[in-house]
Amino acid sequence: MNQTLLKIFRLREDLSDYVFHFTKHRNAIETLKKILEEERIKDIGKNGHICFSESPLPLLPSMFKLFQKYEDPMYAPYGIGIRKDTFWKKGGRPVIYGEKEECDLLAPELKWRFQIMQPNNYDFSWLREWRIPVPEIDLSKIDCFVVVDTANDIESLYNQLFDFDDIEIDAQPEDGMCHVEYLGYFTRKYKIVSMEEIENINNMSKKDLEQLLKEQPEEEVRLLH
Repeated sequence: MNQTLLKIFRLREDLSDYVFHFTKHRNAIETLKKILEEERIKDIGKNGHICFSESPLPLLPSMFKLFQKYEDPMYAPYGIGIRKDTFWKKGGRPVIYGEKEECDLLAPELKWRFQIMQPNNYDFSWLREWRIPVPEIDLSKIDCFVVVDTANDIESLYNQLFDFDDIEIDAQPEDGMCHVEYLGYFTRKYKIVSMEEIENINNMSKKDLEQLLKEQPEEEVRLLH
């Protein structure tokens, strides 16, 4: 990569290294659960493409707080992040914003990228939308991570985020009795970031996000009850 370009990307916190597919409405966490169980994101609306946003994750907590005031929010803090370079190689592209008649200027094979925009009237450019013209995308442990709202959400989705690997039984004599503990070993399926964590790290940078993902261990040990 051109060194000047590389420095620009490192310096600009408003430029994301990822694109995000967020779920929506009151059942957003259930939709994310289904995505994780099926290990793929689907074009459930039969639009001919799947939508993503390249808005940087550390800048989004306030937006989600706004949406959470609504009974049936347009977007919720639950979704999947995919590395932008991987998404590009799969065929993902940024949308082309314009007036309705400008869509007719595009070749038929490019119309899936078009999004109507009328500043101050009908304007979704804040989404910084990308699309990919496929019916579904398989998830990759290497190139994607999961976004949830709070640490409690990680617990509720634990079976989708971790695979049970092994169990260890630890028996200790105690006051004439045998005290037994069961330790479960779980393998991580996906890296996870919560909006709660992002808010707790004041002014989280792209570097902070990468470090948070990097530090998550591949295996987790939990006391089973």
